[in-house]
Amino acid sequence: MISPNRCAVIALVACSAFASAQVVDGTRDANYGSALAVQTVETQFGDANPPGSLGGSELDAAYARVSGGRLYVMLTGNLEPNFNKLNIFIDSVAGGENTLSATPDYDFNGGGGWISSNMGGMTFDAGFEADYHIFGRWGGATDPFSVDFINRNGGLSSMVAGSSGSSAPAAGLIANGAINAGNVGPNASGTALTQDLFFAMDNNNAAGVLGGTGAADQVAAAAVTTGFEFSVDLADIGNPGIGSTIKISAMVGNGDHNYMSNQFLGGLAGGTGNLGGDGAGGFTGTLSGVDLNQFAGNQYFEVNVVPEPATMAIFGIAALAALRKRKK
Repeated sequence: MISPNRCAVIALVACSAFASAQVVDGTRDANYGSALAVQTVETQFGDANPPGSLGGSELDAAYARVSGGRLYVMLTGNLEPNFNKLNIFIDSVAGGENTLSATPDYDFNGGGGWISSNMGGMTFDAGFEADYHIFGRWGGATDPFSVDFINRNGGLSSMVAGSSGSSAPAAGLIANGAINAGNVGPNASGTALTQDLFFAMDNNNAAGVLGGTGAADQVAAAAVTTGFEFSVDLADIGNPGIGSTIKISAMVGNGDHNYMSNQFLGGLAGGTGNLGGDGAGGFTGTLSGVDLNQFAGNQYFEVNVVPEPATMAIFGIAALAALRKRKK
C-alpha cells in the first residue's frame, strides 16, 4: 500500500507538471488531444503549396483545451498573406449576438466607415451567441502577423473594448507575437485584456484539403500539424467556470469583412462553395445574407471547462491531510 506521504509527493509532482505553461508556436501540441472539428469541404479560397506558392487559405482542423486558467486554441491550415482574415468568434458567457450587429466600430476605417460594420446581419447557428471576436492577417510572407481581440459587448455600442498586437517580421513563414495586457486598439473604448494574449502563425502546411468544393479528405485534414494558435486568459473571456462550455466559430474571409470563403470550423457540407455576402457566393458589400442555419451541421465547435489534473491533485492532498488528522 502506498503511504499517505508518498501519495502527497506524487500529487505535488502532478501539480508541478500540469502547471507548466503550454508553448504557443503554431504547431499542434500532443496535449490538445483529438480534433474537435475536422474540415468537411475543399477550399475555394485557393490551395496553398508553400514555400513556393502561398496563394490559398484553408482550415483543416480545430483543437482546444483549457489549462492553467487559459484557453488554448489551435487551428491547423493556411492563411494567404494578402490581408484575408482568419476570424474566430467566442461564445463564453451568457448573452451575446446570434446575429451580428453593425454597430461596433473597429479594425480600420475604409473611408465610408469602420469595416467591422460590414459584418452586420451575419447569423450564426442557433445556440451560438458571439461575445468576443479575434481576427488575424498579414500582407506578405515576411510581414508581421497582426491580431486583434475585441469584446463586442453584445453589439450595443459603437466603441467597444479592443486590443491589438503584431509579431516581428515573419521568418520561414512563421510569426510569433503577443497582444500586451492593457493595450488599447484602434477606436476602442478601452483595453480588452487584463493579461497578455499569445499567438503564432506557421504557414508551412502544403497538405490538408485540396482546392475546390468537393468533400474534403478528412484523414489528410486531420494530419496537418501547423497553422494559427493562440491562448487567452479565461478572465478576459468572462471567466467561464468549471462545468461550462466554450463555443468557438472559426472562418476565413476577405480583408474588408464582407465576403466569406467556404472554410469554416465546424465545416460546411461537401459541394458548398464560398458563401460571399449573400450565402451563395455573391458579393453584396456586407455579410447580411449569410445565415449559417441554412447549412447542415454546426459551424462551431465546443470545449468544456473541466477540473485540471493539478486541481484534482490538490484536492487529493487535502483529503490525505484530513485522513491523517483523523487518525491521530
